Amino acid sequence: MKLRIIRVDLPLKHVFTTSSKSNSVVRTIVVELEQDGLRGHGEVHEDIFYGETIESMVGLLERCAELVSHYALADTVAFGRYIDALFGANYFARSAVDCAACDLWGKMKNRPLYKLWGLSTDNLPYSSYSIGLDSLERMSERFDEAPDWPYYRIKLGDSSDMQILEMLRKRTQVPFRVDVNGGWSVVTAIGYLERLRDFGVESIEQPLAPDDWEGMTKLRRAMKKAKIDIPIFADESWKTAKDIERCVGLFDGLNIKLAKCGGLTLARNVIAKARKLGFKLTSANSVESAVGVSAVAQLASLFDYIAVDGPLQIEKKVGIGVHVERGKLIFPKENGTGVRVTFR
Repeated sequence: MKLRIIRVDLPLKHVFTTSSKSNSVVRTIVVELEQDGLRGHGEVHEDIFYGETIESMVGLLERCAELVSHYALADTVAFGRYIDALFGANYFARSAVDCAACDLWGKMKNRPLYKLWGLSTDNLPYSSYSIGLDSLERMSERFDEAPDWPYYRIKLGDSSDMQILEMLRKRTQVPFRVDVNGGWSVVTAIGYLERLRDFGVESIEQPLAPDDWEGMTKLRRAMKKAKIDIPIFADESWKTAKDIERCVGLFDGLNIKLAKCGGLTLARNVIAKARKLGFKLTSANSVESAVGVSAVAQLASLFDYIAVDGPLQIEKKVGIGVHVERGKLIFPKENGTGVRVTFR
């Protein structure tokens, strides 16, 4: 196989802010694998929280490119074992290569990837639409750009959080899924519990700092005492599959991101492990193009919740593939992950 590394900057339609950072451009790598005239693509974006920069990932991919060129893809499991030795614990770079291989393998087999894995597109969860943290006026404007979605994923972690929810609740009656990115203290989170329930919040993602295990214990006690059963999902509190056991009893679910898992093939293992431990599952990534969305959509039937609205947040079109129309996932008549890279 021939491995090609394509650096792509994704300019956003609006600055996207969370409690921990703001982005106007998402720095991304698209990996292309070519064999027998067919091409597969995978995507990974820079994430400073996990120590993954574009420069470090490109350097690693360049070092591995020659070894990958000696490999003839026949199945994704065997290739996964091969690249394990190349990438080790560098899951982000591995993820892009693994997803590209899965896309290519599906094209070689002339079938969509989800079908090769015995999955279905029937009764899929509907995607939420993401609204970044901003002023009340601008968050209202972001809502107006995407009305009538079945769910909204709202970034919180600011002193005006309850005002934000109150303002948006006046605009719609659909459930809210809030993502705090570790922006609350345990005192703040406990103080918000009843109002979160009253505002129709369906789930809370990463309310406290990633390593605040004592705070999570206190929060769970307070929720039990108040008889509030809003599911809490861990994101930054788990970095690799080894961290999942520690989340048992403190979190109800996990946010499964392909980059943290090491790609599609390993994500299936993480999902199976999480289900055995009783976790609910969501897949809600940072902003990504159709390349990344098309990859994670192959596993959509395995999730309870999903957020794959990334392509709607960016100005630049990197590919055509699985897309979302008011929350509904629309799959193209393409094999592999269904993506065709365009770079327009």
